[in-house]
Amino acid sequence: MKVFKFNILLTLVAILTLGLSSCSEADQVYIHSDNIITSAQCFAGRLSSSPHLEATIIEYDKNGIELPENFTAEQAEGGSGVIEFIVPMDQRKNFDLTNVFLRITGVPYDAMITPSLTYSTHNILVDDEHPNGIVISVQAGTGAVRKYRIMGIYE
Repeated sequence: MKVFKFNILLTLVAILTLGLSSCSEADQVYIHSDNIITSAQCFAGRLSSSPHLEATIIEYDKNGIELPENFTAEQAEGGSGVIEFIVPMDQRKNFDLTNVFLRITGVPYDAMITPSLTYSTHNILVDDEHPNGIVISVQAGTGAVRKYRIMGIYE
């Protein structure tokens, strides 16, 4: 009986040793500080195959000065941006800028865009009644927030 108890004890010690030695440190989680939008699209319909436009994105620093094309994250910190969709007049019938679907891409996986742009249409037309388009916020994983104004214009 003593041998049996000793074998059980030895087995338990072996299991605990293996179990504890197989535990490893959790991977470091990388939290992005980036909250800059690099790409945006405007769709006339829900399907991605529907007519769409690519945006022109203009970035500003914290003093409201337009940034050069190859700006750094440090230059953009504290600033804002404008996302413009320019629709030629001859394509006005294809794009009702008061009722479009928007897709923002090129942001890190841990960035949060508010208000949400998914599953609904938006009025981005800039006119006398709506002179400012819509404003969204992009919050980085670190909590830093950058605001963007989305504007649709017929030219």
